[in-house]
Amino acid sequence: MPNQIPLDPKLPKAFDSTANDARSKAQLDEWWDHPYAITASDGRIEVRCLNGGAWDRSTRLGIADDYDATCALAEAKQAEWLRFRERPVLSFDDGRVVVMRAAQRPDEEPERLAEFPTPEAASEYLRANFPEASPR
Repeated sequence: MPNQIPLDPKLPKAFDSTANDARSKAQLDEWWDHPYAITASDGRIEVRCLNGGAWDRSTRLGIADDYDATCALAEAKQAEWLRFRERPVLSFDDGRVVVMRAAQRPDEEPERLAEFPTPEAASEYLRANFPEASPR
């Protein structure tokens, strides 16, 4: 059974029109990566999550017909998003290739995992340490 998520929670004022990096730590602690559900006018349930999928509002994860399906959808879609967001990426900095992981919250910094003199060396590092994220 998937985790239950809040249904029709009371959201902070201007929740879906606030830049993520302008949110308070308390708001991020309460809402970041925590899916919730909103009942639509037709009775279906929309799943949303403040997770960085958009820079200024919560992300729409999908819509379901009932609460149990909503919770399953939230769990699956948020897990998929986290796998994507946590993947390392290559960046170029002053002639070096840097393997980075994006900041996981707006109040965090990106994580510098390693740096290399060539893209080939960085790709080899990715293949060895992050096979699911390495270039094919």
